[in-house]
Amino acid sequence: MVFSTTNLFKGIPCPEGGKCVLTNCIYAHEPKHETATDAQKAAISPTPNTIEPTAGEPAAKRRKVTYESLADKPPSRADLIRSQLASTRSTSPETPKRVNEPKSEPSKQSPQQPQSLVKPVSPPPTSGKSASSASTAARAQTNSNQQKREANGVSKQPAEKVETLNPRLIPNDPAGHQKRSLYIKHLHAEMVRLNRQVSETAGLELRHLLVLTEQKLIKLALDEEEKTARDHPTLYGNMIKSRIAALKKMPQEEWIKHVKSTYTTEQPKPSKRAAKALQTGLPIEQEHLILPELVIDQKPLAAHGYIPIPPTEAEAAEAAAAVEASKNYEICDRCAGRFQVFPDRNEDGLLTSAGTCTFHLLRKVFPQRSKTDKETGEKEPYYPCCNEPMGTRGCTTRDEHVFKTTSPGRLAAIMPFINTPENDSPAKDRRGKDIEGVTFDCEMGYTALGLELIRLTAVSWPLGEELLDILVRPLGAIIDLNSRFSGVFAEHFANAIPYDEWQQPSPTPSSDPTAEKPLPVVDGPHRARELLCSFLTPKTPLIGHAIENDLNTVRLCHPTVIDTMILYPHPKGLPMRFGLKMLTQRYLHRQIQTGGDRGHDSLEDAIATGDLVRAKVGDKWRTLRSSGWQIINDKLIPPPFKQSDEASAAVSETNAKDLAERAAYGASKKRKKRADSDSSEHSGGQKGAGTPQAAAIETTGDDESVIPSDDKATNRP
Repeated sequence: MVFSTTNLFKGIPCPEGGKCVLTNCIYAHEPKHETATDAQKAAISPTPNTIEPTAGEPAAKRRKVTYESLADKPPSRADLIRSQLASTRSTSPETPKRVNEPKSEPSKQSPQQPQSLVKPVSPPPTSGKSASSASTAARAQTNSNQQKREANGVSKQPAEKVETLNPRLIPNDPAGHQKRSLYIKHLHAEMVRLNRQVSETAGLELRHLLVLTEQKLIKLALDEEEKTARDHPTLYGNMIKSRIAALKKMPQEEWIKHVKSTYTTEQPKPSKRAAKALQTGLPIEQEHLILPELVIDQKPLAAHGYIPIPPTEAEAAEAAAAVEASKNYEICDRCAGRFQVFPDRNEDGLLTSAGTCTFHLLRKVFPQRSKTDKETGEKEPYYPCCNEPMGTRGCTTRDEHVFKTTSPGRLAAIMPFINTPENDSPAKDRRGKDIEGVTFDCEMGYTALGLELIRLTAVSWPLGEELLDILVRPLGAIIDLNSRFSGVFAEHFANAIPYDEWQQPSPTPSSDPTAEKPLPVVDGPHRARELLCSFLTPKTPLIGHAIENDLNTVRLCHPTVIDTMILYPHPKGLPMRFGLKMLTQRYLHRQIQTGGDRGHDSLEDAIATGDLVRAKVGDKWRTLRSSGWQIINDKLIPPPFKQSDEASAAVSETNAKDLAERAAYGASKKRKKRADSDSSEHSGGQKGAGTPQAAAIETTGDDESVIPSDDKATNRP
């Protein structure tokens, strides 16, 4: 039987002393004064003389090494690895580890901090930070904000996939990897050559659209080769060689057309729901009867940016004098920097000073708040063009600065405002029918005089037929056509046809129906306003989205305005507004403004605006019809029982008075009858003025209403 050891003999020295070979001796032993390393070596590899096993007995077990204190215990292998990792993390790039620095003793190292105390936190602490810790905390804050945006569905745009001139894997490879690689290299070389020619000849306005990056060139070569290999495997060799030969002989114009069709025109994303068919409940020929019900008064619309009354000549002269006194210094509309405008250009050929303009292409966006903001921190605004937080340097650069003004006096100093003139014979549409309403949209560009009109489009309402779509040469020298939003490029003006020539029938129509047709152009905004007013009278409804910008650009004050921005107000009120693209997607289930870098199409925007008004016409007609309104002989007829407001108010007041008098009279009769019954019960049926019950009755006014006294009220059954 084996007995477990006890501590009863720990106070008695071992009789064998240092010669004791027992692994767990029950007696006390003197501690050996040897280093931990030697003790380990002795424990791991004992010398032959240490233990002398006797014949027939098993080998003795290795002795257990004990230490007087924790500091005497040597570090284990795991402790050494943790120490090395901690020293690597603590050594920052700004302060590299010195080579000749003496190593600290492993046995004297301080215990390491937990991982939860050394990892960066968000938001970072505000005090006690060094320069390196501040930068680390800033990076941690940026990563935290990015995670918040991703959690709210606003993730950063995925990085472009980096590809090389390596054939893509496809089933049933028609030529093998080696030949396909050779063909791809030849395709890529010719594309690079054509792209270099375009970069040398293209203007600054079109360079960022037509010149492809290295990755786009590689992707274009891989796409063409893969398409040929998949669609025509049997003719792959001949077709790819023909394509390489065609690229060698391809003129620059054809290459530019190919680049535009491939990259500059984004395909519209498929809508989740089909386009909503407008059902107003009325024939389209009768929808104009409801349109006057949606017209708003323009005078109280100054808060929306409207100019209801043309500024006077004195106001315009005062504004012009102020501009001259300021020496044409302006605030940039993109980077908010201060610069000077040179109407006649300076010696370097520039129109503005202060160097290049660096800005963000899109306005900042405020993420939607959530209930977890108190725990995770409030989400900071960011720019959707590059997904960078507010306060970062702009992602887009232009050579010159731009500005705009909304002051009525300054606008009138450049071009005077007018009221819509009377028009006895307004122009008709292309079918010769009268125009019931006009929907129009304007595109603006930056010039030396501010933001000016460069394109004007008008369509008839409700049919949406084109009435006018013209380019306009601005009064000032062009700085930036704002093509990213206006959709107007320098090539449009270069290919434009004068309006007088455009009105004449073309002797040779274009053979390519898909080719972009050139637009007519007029010499200035005065002529464009004259053409627009030819379709209008002061009573013609003028429809648009945020129409105050268009009217101020055209310098027109119109009294009959319908603005979809006001028909579809934002629930938070001004200055919050809904954009035309969002309204069209929500109420019409239609996608617009999908051109990407090619900008907006003013004709498409005008048609969408008119359809939004038609949707409101349908809602208004359903409300009127439920109230008894009718349409008879193309006229909107109110209900037959509808009276004037004053008569209705008088009748309502008379009826209310009669009802009140009847109610008071009925109540007085009931109280009088009840009082008489109480009096007869207490006085044995005697009635008279001298009885207490009779004295407790008081008459007030002409209606003979009775009011019981307090003691009578307390005894009322």
